[in-house]
Amino acid sequence: MGKIRKRKVNKGDNIESTSIDEELPVDSKENAIQTMIDQIQTANVEEKYCGLQTFAMLIESPGSLEQMIDRGIVKIVAPLLFDPASSIRNAAAGSLRNLSAVSLDMCDLLMEHDIMTPLICYFHEYTESWSPDVNSKTKDEDTDTMIQCTNLLLNLCESSGLAVKYVGNSRLLDIFTRYLDISTFGKEIVIAILQCLLVIVEDNLLAKEKVRSSSERQLTELLLLESSDPTTLFIKTLAGGVIITIGGNNIDALPIDVMNQIFAILAKTLSVDHRVACNQLSSSVPLGDVAGKVEALKGKEALQLQNQINSVAHTLESQKCAIEIIANICSCEGDAVDSTDGPDSSDSDEETADDVSSNGEGSLLYEDVIPAVILEALISIDILNKVWTRTQLPAENVLMILNEYEDTQLVYKKIHSLQVRALLCMNNLLLGLPTDYLGGINGIYRFWVEAGKLAFKQNSKNLDLLEAATAAMRAALNKITNINRAKPASESNLFSDLALSDIEIMLTGIKECQVPAIRANLFRMIGILALLLINNLNETTSEVICCITEFILEQALKENEVWVLAEAIDTLVDMYAEDETDQLAAKVQLVDKLAVLAPILKNKTRQQKNLPKDYKALVKTANSNLPRFIKYKKQRVSML
Repeated sequence: MGKIRKRKVNKGDNIESTSIDEELPVDSKENAIQTMIDQIQTANVEEKYCGLQTFAMLIESPGSLEQMIDRGIVKIVAPLLFDPASSIRNAAAGSLRNLSAVSLDMCDLLMEHDIMTPLICYFHEYTESWSPDVNSKTKDEDTDTMIQCTNLLLNLCESSGLAVKYVGNSRLLDIFTRYLDISTFGKEIVIAILQCLLVIVEDNLLAKEKVRSSSERQLTELLLLESSDPTTLFIKTLAGGVIITIGGNNIDALPIDVMNQIFAILAKTLSVDHRVACNQLSSSVPLGDVAGKVEALKGKEALQLQNQINSVAHTLESQKCAIEIIANICSCEGDAVDSTDGPDSSDSDEETADDVSSNGEGSLLYEDVIPAVILEALISIDILNKVWTRTQLPAENVLMILNEYEDTQLVYKKIHSLQVRALLCMNNLLLGLPTDYLGGINGIYRFWVEAGKLAFKQNSKNLDLLEAATAAMRAALNKITNINRAKPASESNLFSDLALSDIEIMLTGIKECQVPAIRANLFRMIGILALLLINNLNETTSEVICCITEFILEQALKENEVWVLAEAIDTLVDMYAEDETDQLAAKVQLVDKLAVLAPILKNKTRQQKNLPKDYKALVKTANSNLPRFIKYKKQRVSML
């Protein structure tokens, strides 16, 4: 799969609210919003603070949120980030941070409303020389404001390249350097800064160079922290991620001692049993009575529970970070594969995982490109089992308890987020790790089956999980196909008895799924299955191949997304690339039906120009390959 990053939802506790939409009539709601705006714009600190509290509550009400946005609430609240009163800055920062966590579209809207100008002003005015003062009455408030504003910046930078440019044109990277000192600023601020840096430097050469020159020593020192408590381990994992990223993701180019330290940290982080930690937390959560009412803990008990919640949250976040580092190590090392693809390759640049052989003879596998020192390190820490374990959820009763108790609902979300990230990482590991280490073709097939259980389990409504699982399934099939190409003697008959009933759930998924990426994964998967069957042609397999072909052609005519249409067409071109498929091509009238799709593809390409770079490459390749394939196959079929 292509490396199109999606914003990760790792935001903190959003303020819970009652349903304002249900409780207030329209007139009352409008009056409440106007009263809130009047309060925010007053000079009185108490009134202003009250208005900001109302704003924070109304963010949770979609109807009220839309009205507030239309009334220009962002430009009203954002300047309060550098209000003279500490309490006002803190309330404004917390509410805007929560607003940025609503959706990617909301982050785009914040950028349109010039949120970056007051946010940058806050950092320049209040953080350039600030240090926590134990004697200050506003120490905790100021610390929290710093964390909230840094997390707001993180959300914006994950969503918008323009936000990253703002950072580059400011003094922020110079300011952030001083905040890597745990002894002065504490662990929570250091975590917020590291998370933000990890995003800012990802695709920004100037930022990488600036952070490398100003902070490399401090980052390396963070790797050497002695404690292994969840919070410290999170900091060490984040520091390792930043070091790898500012080094251009070439971890093998790092000093050997630093590289070994990072791999040791990744191993330590992923050795913590997240399910046990969640089980223990659920045992500490107070349960409701018969009426469902939960009596809140107080005093020491409440503090102990909150500390346990924070520890489990940091464990889950550090493991997700470690998994993303592993995925990027494999993915970035694998970029070299793309340079070997010829101009006529039927797979686009977007499919770095789908075309891993360097030539038609299949002499080079994806795993052969990753440096031996990296492969050895990954295998030595048992990375496959460690990542796969993260795809397994705690027991159902544990999840239910964590989801029902308000203070642990964020932990519940992080558990599922970790599962999704682990499946996405498995995508890269399947392609990058040696076949023998994966258990051979049979081992890869077993993974395909297990990932399928996660993807298509009954009543699964988690679309992020479905997308990640189908991507991993696709990677497994690609691996099997590429093994067969590179080493024909290893050819497997795993799918020789495949019947249409076996893939019915995938066909249904393509018909019903509203997520383009999932449809694309499923198109490619059923195409790969057909491709594997071509090596074992008989009456039964020929029927399945023809049915798959006709299904893809039928669904391609209905597809609205041009890049998914290109994926479907690319799949068909792959299926019928070999000359032994000429008889089947004639039977399903492939050439004539592809000729109908060709102008549709061109038309949609003209209409949908605003695509991510990787999708554009896929569409361009499909437009280039399809006419040539039709011409070639037409000549072949005509000779039958």
